[in-house]
This record gives sequence, C-alpha cells and structure tokens, in this order.
Amino acid sequence: MKVKIFDVVLHNVPAGKSPATLLEEQINNFLKHYPNLQVLATHMNTLVVPSEPVSQPGSEATRASVILFTTLFYQ
Repeated sequence: MKVKIFDVVLHNVPAGKSPATLLEEQINNFLKHYPNLQVLATHMNTLVVPSEPVSQPGSEATRASVILFTTLFYQ
C-alpha cells in the first residue's frame, strides 16, 4: 500500500474558490498520472495552528492557520 497526502491552507485559498474544489483538483491531477491506480481508502483531517502572540512591541502577530489534509491510500 502507498500513501499520498494532499493539503489546502485555508487562508491561501483564492477568493471565489472552495477548499473542496482545490483538493479535488489536486487529487484529479494525481490520478491522471496513474490511470491504473486502485484507491483503497481515503481519510480527511483538519489541523488548526493557533496564531502566535505579539512577541515584541511593533511586531505583527501571525494569524491562525487552518489546514485541510486528504490522505489517499492506494496500490
């Protein structure tokens, strides 16, 4: 069994485009290169990376990130 992980960082998603569409495009691009691939299972997960507080006066706080992962298990 092999594994391929696809991800989308929500704050990088262009306006008017959904995260699901971006993941679908990534997966379809991958599958185009391997027409005989057999998908065994998929799994989705979300990671929330909290923003960091301002460490010094005048510096900007980093914003929180939400990352969607889709894992494709195949042979």
